[in-house]
Amino acid sequence: MRAVIYVPRGQCLHSVRQALNCRQFELIEAASGTEIAEIAQRTTPELIVLQADARVAPVLAIARELRLTGNHSVAVVLIAADCRGDVTLQAMRAGVNDVLGITCSEADVADAISRLFDGPRVPAANSNEERFVGSSASQRQVRDAIRRVAATDTTVLVTGETGTGKELVAELIHQQSRRRDKTFASINCAAIPEGLLESELFGYERGAFTGAQAPREGKLQYAEGGTLFLDEIGDMNLYGQAKILRVIEARTVQRLGANRDIHVNIRVVAATNQNLEQLASQNRFRQDLYFRLNVARIHLSPLRERPIEIPELVRFWVVELSSRLGREAPSIADDLLAQFESYHWPGNVRELRNVLECALVFSTGNSLSMRDLPPYLRALFGNAERLRQTERERIVAALLAAHGNRTEAARLLGCARMTLYRKMIKHGVSDDEPPECNVLAGA
Repeated sequence: MRAVIYVPRGQCLHSVRQALNCRQFELIEAASGTEIAEIAQRTTPELIVLQADARVAPVLAIARELRLTGNHSVAVVLIAADCRGDVTLQAMRAGVNDVLGITCSEADVADAISRLFDGPRVPAANSNEERFVGSSASQRQVRDAIRRVAATDTTVLVTGETGTGKELVAELIHQQSRRRDKTFASINCAAIPEGLLESELFGYERGAFTGAQAPREGKLQYAEGGTLFLDEIGDMNLYGQAKILRVIEARTVQRLGANRDIHVNIRVVAATNQNLEQLASQNRFRQDLYFRLNVARIHLSPLRERPIEIPELVRFWVVELSSRLGREAPSIADDLLAQFESYHWPGNVRELRNVLECALVFSTGNSLSMRDLPPYLRALFGNAERLRQTERERIVAALLAAHGNRTEAARLLGCARMTLYRKMIKHGVSDDEPPECNVLAGA
C-alpha cells in the first residue's frame, strides 16, 4: 500500500514514519498541494497524511481539493498543533477522516491507521450495492442494466447530472463482472493537466523526457485485466480523445519514448454529465469516439425526478454518517423531511449527503430538524419554498387565463406543454379538475 506524506515545513514526525513502516506502507513525500494531487492521480495511494504547522487552513484547502478532484476513497489523516473541536469539525467537513495532535505517539498513529483500515471503513463485498439506494422504477431499471452489462465485457457509457452516482455505478459494474478480482482504475479526465495526459495514461520509458529517470507504467497498464473508468470523459481534449480511441480500438498502448506496442486487456467504462451528442455536433467531441463509447448506455435520473427515494436516501445516509461520526443515528423530524422532499437538489445525491453530514455535525439532540441546519441552509430551503409557491401561483394564473387550456397556458408561461404537465404534478395542481376548482380549494 502507498502513503503520501505532506509536511509544509520541517520534517515528518518520527512517530508517523515508524507507524507507517510497521504497516509496510510505501512512503511518498510531497512538497505541495499540487504535487499531492499529481501523485494521487498517478499512484492511487490508500492513505494521505497532511501535517500542518500553526496554520491549518492551507492544509484543509488541500484536503478539500483532493475530494473535489475525485479522490473519494483515499483515507486522509490530519496532524495539527491545534486539535480543538472547531478545528476538528472544519477538518471533517474538508474530507479528513481522522485528526491527531502534533505530539501523537507511534501508538496513536497506529490506532488511527487501524480505525481506517481494519475497522468499519474497510468495505464489505456488497457495500457499494447497499449504497445504491432507491426503489423507484428508474433505479430498478438501472440495477437491471448494471447486472446485464456486468456479465459482458462491452464498453459502457454512464450519463447523468453531477452528483447522481456515476462512479458508484461504474464500481458496481466492475464488482459484478468477472474482472472483480482485478484492478478498478479511475481517471478523472477533467483533472489531468494537458501536458501530463499522455504520460499519466500510457506511462513512459527512462529518458523519455527530463526527469524520467526510471520507466513507469501508466493507468492503462495499471488496469490490466480489470476495469478502466474514464470519469468526465466529455472534458477531455481532442488530443486525448484520439489517444483513448486508439486504445479502445486496438487494445494496445505505447509508452512515451518506446517503439513497441503493449497489449492491454481492459474493460472501459466512461461517464459524463455533458451532452456528448451536442458536443460532437459542435466538433468538441470526436464522433468516432462517441460511437465507440456509446455501446451500452446507462442514464441516471436526477434526484428531483425521483423524490420518492428521498426518505430512503435520508435514512440510509443518516445511519451511515452517524456511524462514521461515532454517534447514535438520530430520528428525522417530519418538517425536515418535508423540506428535503420539496427541494430541487441541483447537486443531487451528493448534495443531499453533504447537507445531512452538516446537520449531523451540528445537531445535539436525538432528532434532526430544521433548527439543526446552519442559517444559510435554512435560508436556502426557505427561498426554495417561496420560489415553489410563486411558480405554483403562476401556473394556476396561466390556467385561469387560458380557461383550462393546457396548450395555451404553456404558451403564456413560455414553456413546453409537457413541461407544464410536469410542473402541475410537482406542485399538486390537479389535471382532473378545472383550474377554478384548484384555486378555490387552495391547490
